[in-house]
Amino acid sequence: MHVRPWTIPFALAAAAARPAAAQPDFEADATVNVGYDQVTRSTFQADPMAEPADIPDDTSNRLFTELRPSIAVQTASPRLAWRFGYLFSSSINVLDVNPSYSNQGNATLVAQPGKYVMLTLNASAAQGGSSLLTSQRPAETAQPEIRAPGNPNTVSATVVESLAWDAGRRLAVQQSLGAAMSAPQGSFDEYNGTVNGSLGLERLSRRFTAGLEARSAVSRLRPQQSTLPPYTSVTNTALIRFNHDFSWKWNGLATAGIEQVYTTTGSEPVALLPTGSVTALYTSGNIGGAVDISHGAVTNIQVGTVSVTDRITARGILTLDVQKLRTVSFSVGFLHNEPIGESAAIVAAGTGNVVQADAGFSTALTRSKNLLGTARYSMSYQYAQSGGLSPVLAHIVLVGVTGHYSTTSKALQPLPARGRRVDGSDAKGFPLGGNPVQGGGDLDAPSPQQPQQPQP
Repeated sequence: MHVRPWTIPFALAAAAARPAAAQPDFEADATVNVGYDQVTRSTFQADPMAEPADIPDDTSNRLFTELRPSIAVQTASPRLAWRFGYLFSSSINVLDVNPSYSNQGNATLVAQPGKYVMLTLNASAAQGGSSLLTSQRPAETAQPEIRAPGNPNTVSATVVESLAWDAGRRLAVQQSLGAAMSAPQGSFDEYNGTVNGSLGLERLSRRFTAGLEARSAVSRLRPQQSTLPPYTSVTNTALIRFNHDFSWKWNGLATAGIEQVYTTTGSEPVALLPTGSVTALYTSGNIGGAVDISHGAVTNIQVGTVSVTDRITARGILTLDVQKLRTVSFSVGFLHNEPIGESAAIVAAGTGNVVQADAGFSTALTRSKNLLGTARYSMSYQYAQSGGLSPVLAHIVLVGVTGHYSTTSKALQPLPARGRRVDGSDAKGFPLGGNPVQGGGDLDAPSPQQPQQPQP
């Protein structure tokens, strides 16, 4: 029997009122890194007609140490799970003892009010320079993106709600609502923000799904040029979606559609643009990887622009030794941004190309696995921007040791999630509930059990 949507709030309240099935698990990490970075960038000019010769380059080389403590608390019951994490990072230049720091926090709540319904709430906030925050992401999750000139300190926050509901044996509903903001540290009145939502319907079968999705976003953007006022951008998108499990190793997802983009800049153009994406996912044993290709309008709240973006990213994880926690991870990508309509001068800081590469390595140094050795390399090259901006090239190398403490003998388990495959074999369920939402699966007969695969 399926859950009626109007009963979801009451079921959530009842789930929250029940006593937890287990005490919260707690873990803490403390990382000490030695790093080196080299950044070549231009001194940003507000004049969009400036010539490259008028904009001097600034190359900095820095040898630094980094202290990075973090904590995480997590608990789960048969219908409710939540997790809270906080990370602080302090980077100290060895030569001039000029410290920089960043803070990151996130909280996630996942509820399963019924067998066929999953509700997820996620909130996060971050403070610090873009390069410092980027180096704290796992190597396999990095992606190319246009960043604000000069690596300014910013404050950002994101809130996202999503709902997955199997409304019938062959019909699934997916809905999301989110908001995000970014502002220079100490100048919150210069913030950029966006609110977006989506609604999708999918027809389910054993290995294939097809569906329709509608998206809408409204953004308040302030261009990098301080003399120009904020403007509004509205994007509406209609898509068709296809998802197919080619085998228990390979999965493919494709979308195609059209979007309408309206901006209150210049002659207030309204653009109709094609949009689409293709994703290939591979999992086999201790290997996981994915390739993503996309085209469409993208809003960048860090630099206050909306532009037509082409992006390709490849990422992967290879577990060399499960017992020693020895893994290699990587991501590489390319991004190309072009202005929409007549707004090239306004979105100058958000146009151009980016090449990105990241690689990471980790291994246990002791039998207890409470001491890990880590290494990380990150490279980003930003070039061919409008407005006379010269290229920006950054390299970051980190080598360090991480101490780990946990109240449980194992690492904190991933929170429940639906997964990307049609058969749901990559989904993460509640302790007593198996897969959180049935997904596609075989709707007419039991399907053979598939081995669990790592998720890149």
